[in-house]
Amino acid sequence: MTPAGNFHKILTMKVFITGATGFIGSHLIDYYLSNYKNIEIFALVRNINNLKWLKSLKINFLEGNLFSIPPLPSDLNYIIHLAGLTLSSHMANYYTVNQQGTASLFQSISSQKISPQKIVVLSSLAAAGPSLDCQPIKENSSPQPITPYGMSKLKGEFEALKYREMLPLVILRAAGVFGPRDRDFLAYFKFIKKGILPSLSEQRQLSLCYVKDLVRAIDLSCQKNLESGEIINVADPQPYHWDEFGRAAGEALGKKLIKIKIPLPILTLTASFLEIIAHLRGQPSLLNRYRIRDMKVKCWIADVTKAWSLLSFKPSYALKEAIQETIAWYLNHNWL
Repeated sequence: MTPAGNFHKILTMKVFITGATGFIGSHLIDYYLSNYKNIEIFALVRNINNLKWLKSLKINFLEGNLFSIPPLPSDLNYIIHLAGLTLSSHMANYYTVNQQGTASLFQSISSQKISPQKIVVLSSLAAAGPSLDCQPIKENSSPQPITPYGMSKLKGEFEALKYREMLPLVILRAAGVFGPRDRDFLAYFKFIKKGILPSLSEQRQLSLCYVKDLVRAIDLSCQKNLESGEIINVADPQPYHWDEFGRAAGEALGKKLIKIKIPLPILTLTASFLEIIAHLRGQPSLLNRYRIRDMKVKCWIADVTKAWSLLSFKPSYALKEAIQETIAWYLNHNWL
């Protein structure tokens, strides 16, 4: 893959990334190091002794967090804001990180007088809300988030957009992101490995995005000349039913699956029980009342027309290929 756009004009590209040690951030750094020779990456990390997937990489680590941004290079070309909270046992934490953290980052950029060529803010389709009529959600549709996470991401967008006249920025609303290093889909894959295809009594349809396609969309967002404040959905243009996703995972694992239908009331009771256990342990539960709220919606589908027209973005990975690569990574790293 050959980088294009404005990047070839830059002798040394300097990029600052928040959320660098996370699932998406680490893939983005891998992508940059693989595709650009003259690049200097500055990664915001909360603990310099816990670099996770970034160990041994030749990048600059800046210790801090969204509320304590260290001094940044004055000649940064791009800022990629990926840091966010996706799971918490306390509702207020979503707003602290996803809204107030975004506000703090932009305040710091402004006070340090950094003038990047582009700031990319990663948001979520959850900020727009579900497709209540099962029609793909457009970026200009009235947002109707249904969970604290979705609302906090929407409010984070609002905080960023306050600076649209001062700083060139673009917001990407990613659909459900999966891939190597992700833990959110891992529990589902564990059922598949046991030969079980968990299925709700009524089929749900959703948009998905493979992590390696998402990082390429981030790259394109930096390259393209976009109006500041542009919001763009990023997803595979083909929505899928959960059963299709599960069968593709079963095929990758060589499993003959037994479909087990789970009524939503049973799932709701299970979520309540798991939340209580998680609370006692002081940890968030992956299955909780808000995930159940998501599951009750029949369609989570993104309209990706704008991603194609403005970014020339189309996924490079078919669903089966993406799942096979993900499963292979899980197996190689003993996660499955």
